[in-house]
Amino acid sequence: MDLRVFVYGTLKPGGYYWPRYAEGKVAFHQPARVRGLLYHLRPGYPGLVEGEGWAQGILLTLKDEEALRGMDELEGYAPGRPASENEYQRRRVECWDETGRSLGEVWVYLMLPDKIRELDGVPVAGDTWNDPRPR
Repeated sequence: MDLRVFVYGTLKPGGYYWPRYAEGKVAFHQPARVRGLLYHLRPGYPGLVEGEGWAQGILLTLKDEEALRGMDELEGYAPGRPASENEYQRRRVECWDETGRSLGEVWVYLMLPDKIRELDGVPVAGDTWNDPRPR
């Protein structure tokens, strides 16, 4: 299983959930970007929906599947559960480095537009979410 995950919010290095879910569980990380639109959500964390814009973040290479399972739990995602019952959807998307070189397909946690509306999502100005912690 590919253990590369693009993160754009609280799981980035220095983010609120980095110490619990990523620190010591990541073999390598690098700046990266994916296509999509970022939203700031009422609870204080971001959501990403598929779209024509860009989202800047970090590509993590995890050490093992247990780290991915932990992130699934944090993101309210359970494989095989109906999409409407998950908070985020873990999907494969193409990812690029800072120079525009494709890094291939990686995992990312996307949110469905209905969930963005439910959580009072507001578009992020620019392509980077930088709020320090969830409320």
